[in-house]
Amino acid sequence: MKKFALLAIPALILAGCASEPAGPKTYADFASELDLNCSTYDAGTAAALVEVTGEFGTQPEVSFPFPISGSGVETKVIIEGNGGEIVGGQRVALHFAGFNSGTGEEFQASDFASDQFIYQDLVVGNSPDFCTALTGVQVGSRVAVLLSPANAHGGGGIESLGIAPEDGVLFIFDVLDAFLPRATGQPQTPEAGMPTVILAPAGQPGIQIPNSDAPTEFRRTVLIEGGGEAIELDDEVVVHYTGWTWDGEQFDSSWDRGAPATFTVSSSSLIEGFVQALEGVTVGSQVVAVIPPDLGYGDSAQGSIPPGSTLIFVVDVLGKG
Repeated sequence: MKKFALLAIPALILAGCASEPAGPKTYADFASELDLNCSTYDAGTAAALVEVTGEFGTQPEVSFPFPISGSGVETKVIIEGNGGEIVGGQRVALHFAGFNSGTGEEFQASDFASDQFIYQDLVVGNSPDFCTALTGVQVGSRVAVLLSPANAHGGGGIESLGIAPEDGVLFIFDVLDAFLPRATGQPQTPEAGMPTVILAPAGQPGIQIPNSDAPTEFRRTVLIEGGGEAIELDDEVVVHYTGWTWDGEQFDSSWDRGAPATFTVSSSSLIEGFVQALEGVTVGSQVVAVIPPDLGYGDSAQGSIPPGSTLIFVVDVLGKG
């Protein structure tokens, strides 16, 4: 599937003994093993007044008495999916339609029948609180999410969309997919001579680098073995990653930005060492890779990365896009 960016409202839009699954794990398989990162959604009483018709994957027909305003964030499940429970602190893929809940006017929508969707990061503590709005919802569901004026836009309105300070916002979401918050799987024995990875409680990695010269050849170790699909060349993947030089200087981290990254696994868009770090790794895995200069940026400086640097990446593979 393809995606598009929602630019008009950056403040609103930008988881007996059981048998093992027969094939690679899906998100639904992983979800039963994940902890909740946000409180589960509140059904509320105002959102219950929203009526939506149409099948999942088709443009919804929406009606509600307006003006309508809930108490913060309210969620009504219109169609219940079975693709695994959203747990928050993760990226989800959505189709959406947005309405001014004060006037009843639709202000923006995707084509629900197309492969043009958005990614939304369910960040704990963000406003609007989409993390709480969608935590507990199953992938494959259609839901209505009603945001009060304070939660939707801080009571300031959005003039460009015709949303006044006293207007709330209603979204209809088709939840197409969800991605893991962090690597989850079987820990593997660390390899001698590789950097040691130390994880914070939320999953963000730190490293201890061996007191030795940097390897001259590419090296990769799987630290957590996930049970999902294997990554192939030209796949679009969702990952969390942090990068350091061999002397221990961190130069980039999706964790610090509070949201994972999406890449196409191709040497036309990534350094060759990062492609090798990902190819063949299964969803749910964490890897540490040491990338010599000839598979990185060579003798060229790249931002804060000096020329001739050996790079270290720790990557959590959260899903395929």
